[in-house]
Amino acid sequence: MKKRTLLLSVLLLSSMVGTSTAKEVKNNTMITTKGHYQKPGAPVNLTHNIARVEVGEVAEINATLSTTLNAGDMEVSVAFDEGLESKEPTGDLLKFTVSEGQKEFPLHFKVSAQSDGLYYIRLLIKVDEESGARMRAMAIPVYVGEGELQKKSNQVIMKAMGGENISVSKAQETIEIIE
Repeated sequence: MKKRTLLLSVLLLSSMVGTSTAKEVKNNTMITTKGHYQKPGAPVNLTHNIARVEVGEVAEINATLSTTLNAGDMEVSVAFDEGLESKEPTGDLLKFTVSEGQKEFPLHFKVSAQSDGLYYIRLLIKVDEESGARMRAMAIPVYVGEGELQKKSNQVIMKAMGGENISVSKAQETIEIIE
């Protein structure tokens, strides 16, 4: 009886709250990773606004990287998806020094695209501290036009010996010698 009441309560609440799609989210909405589970890696959080623009319009993205570290160096590698053009020089590698008084680092991007789609500004963050280096990858979505993810159709499909389809993707390996 209690399970049935709980289930009915959850269904009623979910129908009252409704669902929100990406198209309903406004540009001034802020998104953050603070307080969400994260895999082990660099102790860095990202807060940014939602960017939704029409084709050819410039999207302004304000983001902030924050850390709980008291000291160390932070390097941020910035990459834009193909078709997403940076309208302001940002540099491929940004460097910051973390200190007790400086734990937040603002980032500002101006981007545009010439076709509909969901694009990403990709950030690879490396934090060097006394105990070693740690990394974390993050992405900022940019919705252009309809803002739907464009699927790549040039994926290589092969047949396994058993007859099942296998998709082949690029792989890259980085080897670092630690002495």
